[in-house]
Amino acid sequence: MNIILIIMTIFIYIGMILNTKKRTATALLGAGTLLLIGTLTSSFDVAKAFTSFPSEIIILLIVLSLFTDIFERCGVMNRISYKFVELSKGSQTFIILVLPFLIFFSSLFMNNLSVVLLFTYTVIYLANQYHIPIIPILVSLVVSSNIGGAALPWADTPAVILTLYTDFSLFDFLNKMLFPCFLFIVFLCGYTYIWYRFFSKHWRESPVIKKEPIKWKELRIPLILFVGYIIGLCVGPFFNVSIAYVSLFFGGLALLSNHKESMDLLNDLPLLDSIAFLIALFLIGGVLEQCGILSSIAEYILAATQQNPYLMCLSILGLSFLIATFLSAGPAATTLLPICTSLSSLVPFHLIYAALALGILSGSSMLPWSATGGPVLLSQTKRFIKHIRMLPHEKKELEEIFVLKNYLVFSIPFALFMVLFSALYIVIYIAITI
Repeated sequence: MNIILIIMTIFIYIGMILNTKKRTATALLGAGTLLLIGTLTSSFDVAKAFTSFPSEIIILLIVLSLFTDIFERCGVMNRISYKFVELSKGSQTFIILVLPFLIFFSSLFMNNLSVVLLFTYTVIYLANQYHIPIIPILVSLVVSSNIGGAALPWADTPAVILTLYTDFSLFDFLNKMLFPCFLFIVFLCGYTYIWYRFFSKHWRESPVIKKEPIKWKELRIPLILFVGYIIGLCVGPFFNVSIAYVSLFFGGLALLSNHKESMDLLNDLPLLDSIAFLIALFLIGGVLEQCGILSSIAEYILAATQQNPYLMCLSILGLSFLIATFLSAGPAATTLLPICTSLSSLVPFHLIYAALALGILSGSSMLPWSATGGPVLLSQTKRFIKHIRMLPHEKKELEEIFVLKNYLVFSIPFALFMVLFSALYIVIYIAITI
């Protein structure tokens, strides 16, 4: 039965790759089919597979989207774009080099989904005004938010899981994760600049973005609530408080404090497609996890390492990279974390957990759906196309982000570079410390 489930999963992914416009329908159909097979054949625990339903992430997305919509209506997004234009003084290079750093540093202290939601509109505005190629600037938004989210223990869900359920401490993040992540963002800036330098058209000299007034009276309370919300997201998990509870609390306060009708505000949120896709993707991962397919593959490969610390770390790095690529970071963390815990005594200085984190980071940067930020980015881009007036050629260029081939041409080389660099980093670290 496991072979049948593997074959079906492969066909589901082929369907999503070949027809990206129907990817959500394909993912939902595939998840439903796998769960029905499990129910009818009793080949795995369907109830446990269904616990992979990403309730925390969905609630988080809804509340973050709510705050983003409020900030957009109050003029915050326009002011950020205007400030970038003002600071750059007409230099496209400034935008290319500074923007990934800004997103990286923001993701160090905010959940990376927050960063993607807040910055997508700003990045698209700047790309249109400067005529920067849309693929590198938007894909680098997702990748740089992933990098920032992996560097510290409170910045992203896999990092929080590592901190809560292992002895991988803040010192370990500072000592083993922050340095490679900082190098990754430097390399990403250079990589994005190369794409800009050789694939863009340098024919507009002065970008034009009108400076619109910020509605401070309407913005003041939501801004205070948002700061409290971000602090709650960072601190809550360390006190065993779910980010879903924090999100519901601050989401309710945001709706109460807003002048717009709550029902209209919620109905205008543009994330239903992303939410449906993420639900299906997590359920597919849950099915494979409950079948024991992922853990069997992991244990088989690790058995061949013969307790060699180099091979064990590289195996965890490679497995987490592959699982995160096709099933996102959640299944990679939950499947491999127990194995890493059992191996931690054989590998010095908690490097087995660093290998897991770096593999997840690299894999989550491969495909548009490898990280939760990818579907959110695509959803926000669709919303931009629908609501913002653009010239036909600008709209056509922006729609290139939905062509999977265009996305992969930029993302795959850098993701492969990250996993290879991570392997070299871990090997050198072990060699120095043993």
